Amino acid sequence: MAVEPMTGPAAAAGPGRRRFAWIFALPVLLVALVLGGAGTASAHASLDSTDPVSGSTLPSGPPTVTLRFSESVSTELGGVKVLDPAGKRVDSGNPEHGIGGGSTVRVKLLSGLGPGTYTVAWRVVSDDSHPVSGAFTFNVIRASAGANVSGLGQGTDSAVNFADGLARWAAFLSFALLSGSVLFLVALRPAAVGRFRVWMLLFASWAGLLVSTVAALMFYGPKASGLSFSSAFDLDVLRVTLDSKLGRALSVRILILGAAGALLGYLVAVLGEAKRRARIVLGAAWVLLSTGLAATWSMADHASVGRQAPLATAADIVHLLAMGCWIGGLAVMLTLLFGPDRDEDGEELPGGLDVPAVGTFSKAAMASVSVLAVTGVYAAWRQVGSFDALFSTTFGLLLILKVNFVVLMIAAAWVARRWLQARLRSRAGAGARAGDPLPQRRTLQRAVGAEAALAIAVIAVTAVLVNTEPGRTAWEREQATKPRTVTVTQQYDAGGSAGIAAGKGLVEAVVDPARAGTNTVDLFVRDPQKNPIDPPEVTAAIALPDKQIDGITLALEHIGPGQWRAQNVSLPMAGTWQLSVSVRTSEIDRATVTLPVKVR
Repeated sequence: MAVEPMTGPAAAAGPGRRRFAWIFALPVLLVALVLGGAGTASAHASLDSTDPVSGSTLPSGPPTVTLRFSESVSTELGGVKVLDPAGKRVDSGNPEHGIGGGSTVRVKLLSGLGPGTYTVAWRVVSDDSHPVSGAFTFNVIRASAGANVSGLGQGTDSAVNFADGLARWAAFLSFALLSGSVLFLVALRPAAVGRFRVWMLLFASWAGLLVSTVAALMFYGPKASGLSFSSAFDLDVLRVTLDSKLGRALSVRILILGAAGALLGYLVAVLGEAKRRARIVLGAAWVLLSTGLAATWSMADHASVGRQAPLATAADIVHLLAMGCWIGGLAVMLTLLFGPDRDEDGEELPGGLDVPAVGTFSKAAMASVSVLAVTGVYAAWRQVGSFDALFSTTFGLLLILKVNFVVLMIAAAWVARRWLQARLRSRAGAGARAGDPLPQRRTLQRAVGAEAALAIAVIAVTAVLVNTEPGRTAWEREQATKPRTVTVTQQYDAGGSAGIAAGKGLVEAVVDPARAGTNTVDLFVRDPQKNPIDPPEVTAAIALPDKQIDGITLALEHIGPGQWRAQNVSLPMAGTWQLSVSVRTSEIDRATVTLPVKVR
């Protein structure tokens, strides 16, 4: 119920336009910030490079396999398996972090590896608590048929996925109902806590959050490890889960829920008779506990990693609290609107809705929507960052769906209740008092019911969003895997007086596919008029100074007029490599140029 009631005749046009503008506020802000771009907001680790390089052929078996990721990862719920051509494991089974710290994973191999193709299957948990996995191969001496990686835990059991998603949705919904409904009662309708339906709403929300949190804790291990549904009841898996980042956050949530349950029981007992000062203290204590509960999401998910992580975490906590204020308040209003106003003896039940309460909640709901818009768009800007990512990734499409649902909530509130507010205005103008009956109760029931139904849909999409790879990293990863060549050109001048010996011309380098791994380098030498020429000698080497990788001499083959090619060039890491090309134009004249080659 995010519409502030009109209180004067002159408000008919101006506020109406302002309310209508709010229907479009979220998508407009989203577009503006996506257009603005953002710095890298890392989430969901991606594999940057490997050693041995994927697809490379080695003269002998390597002592270790090293994987380098875009962010810190953990292997407690995953691992690295190296299989020989027959499918037998040849690794030590104990992956560890390498020289690069948390972003590097290394596993030792058995000695005396025979010839053939070896398969490396890996599964790790990124710093935002989400599992990522993959596989690659390398050859020793020669290629052969590789091992079958199916059944190595690379995927996730569908039953585990469903149970985990259901637990996440139930947790979001329960938190929103619990945090906001108590605040609504403390601030606006303390006497309503004595109603049985309101009591059931409070404790069902608390119990729902507790049960869903325990379920999320049980199913996170199997999901992160790629295990079956039954492993959710394995104590060894649970023990490892409890030591993970998300496991610790969920454990803290359960502890806070214990304190929240105790405070909730006390509130039910005393709130109906509590004085204003006592209600302020109780409300402040509840806000503190709700903030702690919200932090257990924000500090273990997308917001907790990448650039501006402290600001993003704080914004995410505020976003969750605003969601709770709005949706929890709607739930209490719905309960009061559809519940009986009198008991079995015909006595009026305490805490019924009246005109001032509806108006006050409308203002609070509008403030919550404003906070949701600002914090939600900031999160979208940080995790999407471009129109390409917004419209071509699962995260971006889910975000659009969520925004549409929120817009529909605001539109439903504005359209369905504009007619109702005209009647509330007449009462408010006449000096509405607490206890005055609500006019047009059925209209208000329908409006609040529609908002509540859409709110459930918003929470469902949110539960899927937090478990989906952010649009920015998904888009960047997709672009990195697309075939692409890098072409760089530079002039050279070796001196001399005539013909080739004049020593002037162009060197053009084409690197394909310009990714970490095996590449092909083509060099083209042309005169100043861009005609191909064949100098007496062309040599080349490539280095990555930033990573202390010295120059690797390229085995160039002259394949045509003005063209040399080096195949199977191993570039093990992403970065800007320096390709040095030396052109000898005479016995004494030589020029060397350095061309930057960006490798993904």
